[in-house]
Amino acid sequence: MPIPHLSPGDRVRVTVSATLVRSGPGCLELSPRTYIEFESEDDLEVEVLDGRFRRGDVATDGTRTLMRTVVVRDSGTEAYWTAPDGSVVRDAEVPPGALRLLLRIA
Repeated sequence: MPIPHLSPGDRVRVTVSATLVRSGPGCLELSPRTYIEFESEDDLEVEVLDGRFRRGDVATDGTRTLMRTVVVRDSGTEAYWTAPDGSVVRDAEVPPGALRLLLRIA
């Protein structure tokens, strides 16, 4: 996705989905080839993804809210996302890196 024209003072949210390579004071190194430098940890909001999404998780892809649905049948387990209008969204339609977890019920 191209970066829009930005001006000093614009408020932005940058989302990066990556794997942590190294963490140090004022710096995160992520793969692939992403480096984040910061002066204060208060400037960052870091969400650690613990692997796959679970049944009942609520996430957003930026345009809609989705709920993780898991159905267990004799033929196996099927997992997908359900949109508010009841439509089914398959994993291949939404890359996991595009999803932001909103709610997880323990």
